[in-house]
Amino acid sequence: MRTLIILYLAAMLSSCSMSGNSNQEAASAVDADKRLPLESCKLDEIEEPLLCGTLVVYENRQTMKGRTIPIKVVVVPALEKNSTNSAWIEHIGGPRYSMIANARYFAKGGYLEYFRLKRDVVLIDPRGLHESGPLYCKALNKPRILERYYDPEAVKSCREELAQDADLETYSTLNAIADYEDIRKWLGYSHWDVGGWSYGARFMLTYLHTYPESIRSVILAMPSIMNFQRPLDYARFGQQSFDGIVKDCQQDSQCHSRFPTVREDLHKVLTKLDNQPVEVEFINPDNGKMTYRLLTRDIFAESIWIMLLNTSEARQLPFILSRAALGDFFPLIDIAVPKKAQSSEPEGHYFSVVCPEETGQLDIAKAEVAAEGTFIGSYIAKDYIEACQAWGANLNPQHPIEEKRFAVPALILTGEQDPVTPTEYGKINAQHFDNAIHISLPHTAHGISALENTQCLAQFLSDFVEAANTENLDLSCVNGFRPPAFRLD
Repeated sequence: MRTLIILYLAAMLSSCSMSGNSNQEAASAVDADKRLPLESCKLDEIEEPLLCGTLVVYENRQTMKGRTIPIKVVVVPALEKNSTNSAWIEHIGGPRYSMIANARYFAKGGYLEYFRLKRDVVLIDPRGLHESGPLYCKALNKPRILERYYDPEAVKSCREELAQDADLETYSTLNAIADYEDIRKWLGYSHWDVGGWSYGARFMLTYLHTYPESIRSVILAMPSIMNFQRPLDYARFGQQSFDGIVKDCQQDSQCHSRFPTVREDLHKVLTKLDNQPVEVEFINPDNGKMTYRLLTRDIFAESIWIMLLNTSEARQLPFILSRAALGDFFPLIDIAVPKKAQSSEPEGHYFSVVCPEETGQLDIAKAEVAAEGTFIGSYIAKDYIEACQAWGANLNPQHPIEEKRFAVPALILTGEQDPVTPTEYGKINAQHFDNAIHISLPHTAHGISALENTQCLAQFLSDFVEAANTENLDLSCVNGFRPPAFRLD
C-alpha cells in the first residue's frame, strides 16, 4: 500500500494530555459561539460540543461562476482568551487525509487538548477531501494490497468517472489555499499558526509564499519541499534509510549477532524474485476471502520501502529479510496486509494535486538516473509517471513557484532515516526562513510515534507556538529520544 505514514501530532504527543476543566470548556464554547459565525455541533467520539460551519466556494475560482463546493470547518475553541487573535490550523499530508478527523485529539481528554489552551484550533478539509466535496471514484475504491498500486486503466477510469461532474483542474493546492484564506477572513482571525506534515508542509509553505501576512508561525514535520517532484527521490532516500537500518543493526550486538548479513539477505531475495516470482496468500480484510498474489521483485522492494516509512516496522526488517531469504514470506505479509477493512480514499483529489503539480515535472530518464544503485530502482517512479499520463492532466502553469525567504519563525523536524523527506529536505526548507530551528532526529523514519522518551516534545512545540519565536527553546531532551529495539524473533 503506497499510502504514506504521516506524522500525526496526536501520535507524537500521546503521553502529554492535560485534564481540562469542564466549566471552563463550556464557557469557552459559549464565548466562541458568540464571536464566530458557526453553530454548536456534536461529533462522533467527542463529548463536548464543538463549533461547525460550511463555507460554500466556487469550484472555479477564476470565473467565480458555476459549480460550488462546500468547505467544512470545525473549530475546537480555546480554553482561555487568545490575545494574538491567531488560531492553529494544520495539514497532515497525503494529500488524502482528513484534518477534521483529528478533532478528537484536540477536544476534552484528547492528546492535544493543551494545544487549544490559548488559541482556537480550526480544522478544515480542503476541497476534494472527505467532508468538502470528496473526489471518490469506484475504480480506485480501496487501497491495493501487494499489487501494482496505480494501474493506468483504473486511473483513467477514475478520471472519466469524476470528470462527468467535477472540473478536476480546479482542485489544486493554490485553490485550496485561497479557500483557507477566505475562511480566515470569514472567521475573523488576523493570523494562522500553522503545522504541516509531509505534503502538508508543501501546502503550508505555498500558503506562506502566497499570503505571507496571514501566517504567524510555522511548524514543519517530516516536510516535503516547495516544487517537490514526487517520487524523484524515493529510491535514493529509501536506500539511505535502508543503509541506516543496516548500520544500526551492525552497531547493536544482539541484532548483529542474530542477523549478520542483512544487506546480503535483501540482495538474495531480490535476485530470487527477479528470476522466479513467488505466489503468496492472505485473507483480504476488505472481503474476508483468501487472496493470492504473485510477489515480484518490484512489489517486494516497494513493500520494504513502505516499511522503512515507519520506525517500528523498519526495526523489524533484519528479521523479515532473514526469513524471506529462507523462503518464508509470512513476516512480510503479516505487516503488509492490513488487519481490518480499509477505508475508501478520495483518490481523485490525490491525482488532481500530485500529477499537475509534482509528478508532471518528472520524466522517466531523470527518474532512472536518480534511482541508480538503489534496491528499489525506478519501479515506483514509473508507476507514478504512467499513472499521471493516464490521468491526463497538464502541468499546472503556476508551478514551479518562485521561492522566497521569510522572517516568520519556523520549527522544522526531520528523521535521518526517512525514505521520503529526510534531513536533506529539512535543510532545504530552513533556507526559506531567517529565523528557523531544524531538528534532525537520529534513527527516525517518516514519523516519531515509535520513539521512546519523547515527553518533552510537547513542551517545546507549545512554547514555540505560544511565543512565535525560536529563542530560549529547551531542545536538550531530543538527545534522549530512542528508537524501539530490533525485532529478534
